[in-house]
Amino acid sequence: MSSVRRRGRGQGRGTRTNLQPPRRPHIRQRGAGNQEMLTTKRRLLKMIVSTPQRLESTESKSFREFVTELSPSLEIPTKSVIRSQLLSVYNEKEKELRSTLASADDIVLTCEAFRAEESFLAVGCHFVDNRGNLKSYMLNTSCLFGDESAANIQKQLCAVMEAWGLKGKVHSVVRAGLPQLKRVRTKWTDMPCFADTLNVVFKDLMSKDELSSVFRKCQNIVRFFKLDFDAEQKLREIQNKLKMEQDELILYRGEKWLLWLDMLEGLIQQHEAMVMVFVQKKKTDLILDENETEKIKKIISALKPLKKATSMMRTEGFQTISVMLPLLKTLMDGLREERQKGNDVANILLLKCKEEFGDVNNHPLALITFLDPRCKDKLGEQNKRLAISKVKQELAADPASCSAAELDVLLNKYLAYTPTSERSNPFAWWRHTGMTMFRELSKLALKKLGVVSTAVPLERAFSSAGDRFCSQRSSIEPENLNMVLFLNSNWPIIS
Repeated sequence: MSSVRRRGRGQGRGTRTNLQPPRRPHIRQRGAGNQEMLTTKRRLLKMIVSTPQRLESTESKSFREFVTELSPSLEIPTKSVIRSQLLSVYNEKEKELRSTLASADDIVLTCEAFRAEESFLAVGCHFVDNRGNLKSYMLNTSCLFGDESAANIQKQLCAVMEAWGLKGKVHSVVRAGLPQLKRVRTKWTDMPCFADTLNVVFKDLMSKDELSSVFRKCQNIVRFFKLDFDAEQKLREIQNKLKMEQDELILYRGEKWLLWLDMLEGLIQQHEAMVMVFVQKKKTDLILDENETEKIKKIISALKPLKKATSMMRTEGFQTISVMLPLLKTLMDGLREERQKGNDVANILLLKCKEEFGDVNNHPLALITFLDPRCKDKLGEQNKRLAISKVKQELAADPASCSAAELDVLLNKYLAYTPTSERSNPFAWWRHTGMTMFRELSKLALKKLGVVSTAVPLERAFSSAGDRFCSQRSSIEPENLNMVLFLNSNWPIIS
């Protein structure tokens, strides 16, 4: 009997013979092996949804050869197995999210329209949790079947609210790529996406007759070097000889202003060396004349206030819209300074910004900015009066609120309170300090501050990462799109 036990202890070292029946330790090892296979499936699925990409990408020859090279014994799950796993994890995470949303109040939706094989509407949600953290989740991606009317968009949003049990909880919707909803009466407060609006402003600039040809020529110049390896080599040789910086040439074809700024700055910095290559290659039609060069420099100078303003924002995730009014003031002031220098491009941008964003000195966002303890002192007198009036109006509608006289005392106390640091969390402040000191204001503040500034995460709002994500998203099979995008947002990338 003791000899059998000794053999059992030695099985982990490979001493068990084929005749020895499996005992409990071996059963546990086999169970661990099965669990590892499940983990492999989940990890592979996580890789797919985090990119995101098509499920069939794992069946490509190159992917399979790569995995086999790393681990010859690893069995790669088929597309059907991965889709089964996708359904399983989606159902699991959907159940978790429903449980989370059941106890959430004062919810803000974000919606973004995009095109793949069809037009789609992606809807996310945002709210402040009990710990004072802004939480963001993807809810649903649905096909619009060619009907992109305001009425259908509203119908789709109402359907999402109904499906997720959010009726009566949603007070605001932040939209991107949906100009048809502008000025349409809704049951919620309509908010344009800040990043999308800036791109609309820049798109208008690009369409101007006096500038559109310059933008096209800049693209053609960079495209020439990207497609002619010999020309690029000559460019680098000339730059070496002249001891010039050799920045990478950026070719951009989209409508994001920040990427255009990077492209134009790189082109102007290297244009002197480019001219020498154009002469050698007999491509003098690509040389920028004095007028074109001056226009490009004006465009660059006019876009820098936008860059300065957006650099004040976070670089990832979502951010409360309360920071937008100080940011817009910085942007407008910068454009005015450029206009005073005679920059007509800056004047075009300034006029369009005023049209899209409104008067920054008498702005609808004054209330939300006032309720942010970091930003309350950044309002001018006109915005401050507007904000205080709005607070009184909002609280007067609440029967449980304090009297008018008590509210005046409370507001004066809040105005006198020293602003919190720029890096502080306004949500957590209102959950704790603000709740204790200014209880009647706290519920309104947490509701209003939960409105986000963009309809997409900030890492996608201004950078090339956003374009890459859109391209990847458009390639996903329609039948899997909703689940993949849901998990892309809601399934943590790191376990």
